[in-house]
Amino acid sequence: MKKYQDLRSDIKKHINKLLNLSVIPILAKLKISPNLITIIGLFFSIVTMILIAQGYLLVSGIMVVISSLFDLLDGSLARYTKTTSILGGFFDAVIDRISEVIIYIGLLIYFKDNEYTVIIIFISALLNQLVSYIKAKYESYGVEGDVGIFTRSERIITLSAALILGSFNLFILYILLYLSIILSFISIIQRITFGLVNTKNK
Repeated sequence: MKKYQDLRSDIKKHINKLLNLSVIPILAKLKISPNLITIIGLFFSIVTMILIAQGYLLVSGIMVVISSLFDLLDGSLARYTKTTSILGGFFDAVIDRISEVIIYIGLLIYFKDNEYTVIIIFISALLNQLVSYIKAKYESYGVEGDVGIFTRSERIITLSAALILGSFNLFILYILLYLSIILSFISIIQRITFGLVNTKNK
């Protein structure tokens, strides 16, 4: 598990390095603030929700990837311009959670006539948010660690794949929703365990 977490961390470092050598300096010269990038990402999530609700799953899956890129950009831009702050981190984290929920709302609207699917979507959304909440909770006690097999990055990839592949065959969308539920549950256990072990001496 640690090897996987190290690999994920290395990938993120390489992505941030690539951004710092390409688009981030341009954004800095244009004096675009990290918070504006965050808001633009939220706007793309709202557009994605509308597209999902109308049944444009393929385009929606691509939009999920695009909106998630803004989540990478705002943090990288803040670090590059040395404008990181507690307020900015809080704002970014809140908008991230809202963006995820908004996309699931689109799915709920699209499948509103199928009670069974609505339940599956709701459970998936709920567990995803619990994964993020547990991390935020133990971090509030000064414990750092991005543990878990199903972090935000994996959730975005899975959701995007579910929409894109589900546009060709809805069965695949269901399979990936079930997968997100299972992996979220595993991550919840991992993060609860990590939090209990590392907060006992705080």
